[in-house]
Amino acid sequence: MNMYDDYLGDISSQPDSIMAIMPVIMSVLGIILVVSLIIGLICYVFNSLGLYTMAKNRNIDNPWLAWVPLASNYLMGELINDDVSISTWHIPYAKLFLPLIGLALSIVMMILSFIPYLGAFMGILLSLALSFYYYAAQFWLYSIYDKDHRVLYLVLSIIFPFLGPIFVFIIRNRDAYDERHPEGVIAEAYDSKSILALSLGIFSIVSFITLIGSGLLTGAVGLIFGMIAMKERKLQGLPTGMAMAGLICSIIGMAFTVLMIFACVACVGLGGMGMLGGLMNGMYY
Repeated sequence: MNMYDDYLGDISSQPDSIMAIMPVIMSVLGIILVVSLIIGLICYVFNSLGLYTMAKNRNIDNPWLAWVPLASNYLMGELINDDVSISTWHIPYAKLFLPLIGLALSIVMMILSFIPYLGAFMGILLSLALSFYYYAAQFWLYSIYDKDHRVLYLVLSIIFPFLGPIFVFIIRNRDAYDERHPEGVIAEAYDSKSILALSLGIFSIVSFITLIGSGLLTGAVGLIFGMIAMKERKLQGLPTGMAMAGLICSIIGMAFTVLMIFACVACVGLGGMGMLGGLMNGMYY
């Protein structure tokens, strides 16, 4: 027996030790996943119910959009009167920016990933800027419904993101007052729903390859906004061309995404069958 036997014995026993604790690791990861899903579902319900109640109390059209991903951000833009203010600087079109900034960021980050070092740095700066914009919008939502506690709500929402939906639920039935627009909101001067439908439809087409699966969600939401815009524009006797374009792009994007997912599943299935066939053939030789 030489001096390396003990060392080699320790090495050979390491895989057995790892395999012994793998069930524990998998159990812990499973528990974390389940808890995360439960917390996410609770936050979704609280946020959706809060925005729905706010919109309904203010007689905003289609309050049920609060339950639709991405569309809930559009509704949030409606509730803050389409205005995200930073000091004296008023940034309009919150109904468009809030649903689209996350999607735009994903595309830009993908492009920036091809630029070494500088791309990562620019991506971080862009993420911080868009996060600041979103939190500014959240600040005004709190401000309109509970001005006295808006700073506290915002700080806690940044530190503990799961508290944001709870705060929205808590203040949902309070009277709304926007200090920036005490005289009321001016009627919308642009067709936000048609623009959003077209933007989401285009994104669903662009993303069916780059972000497999995301085109299904964006296409479905784009379809919803396109249908709403078509109905509203027809009742008002206004052109529906952009809304129709959004409908068509959304349908195409969803179709492409479904075909791509089907092709990927088929490839994986064929590959698995090929490997299984190879193993079966190997058993006979």
